[in-house]
Amino acid sequence: MKEYIDNYHPISDQYSKIMDRFTGKNVPYIIPRLKKIIQADPTYFDPYNSLVDLLMLSGKESEAFSYIKQASQKALSRIVDRKGTWPDRLKWSIIENRHIIKAIFNRAILYWDEGQSEEALNLLRKLLRSNPHDNIGARDYILAIKMNMTYDEFEERFNKDGFYDLDLVEWFDKNYKKFPDEFDWWERRIKDL
Repeated sequence: MKEYIDNYHPISDQYSKIMDRFTGKNVPYIIPRLKKIIQADPTYFDPYNSLVDLLMLSGKESEAFSYIKQASQKALSRIVDRKGTWPDRLKWSIIENRHIIKAIFNRAILYWDEGQSEEALNLLRKLLRSNPHDNIGARDYILAIKMNMTYDEFEERFNKDGFYDLDLVEWFDKNYKKFPDEFDWWERRIKDL
């Protein structure tokens, strides 16, 4: 079984210091500093993820989408082998992997938002298979796509000011058995774990 574990990125300390200074009002101060961190280490993806959020807040969607695409392409190139095969395990519990998982997850959500559901499902399925504990919630998004929800419909129903509460859990538990081809393996895996 092939497991991917990323290296520690020393620039993460600088990134944390910059984000500790974020007040919500100093976006113009933070954005160029995040871009410098990306230049210093283009394979550490938390700055991309934060930059995307800040660019979206600033109404710069196309630039944000560009960073999502850059980060996900680089993240995927780190974890797949020469044949394009994903690792069997890409665990969230390994802190060094989280920035990679988030970058790929953000790309899946962007695909979905752009109406490219199959591409979104492809990434979400791989994230779920490589981390069945599913700390990022890929299974919820897979189910929503299978139930023909749009990203906007999903967010309107479940996003409670940046939080997803028990409503989402209950909705998933009620509906996932309608798609055994998607979730039977996952249910068995969770019981084994």
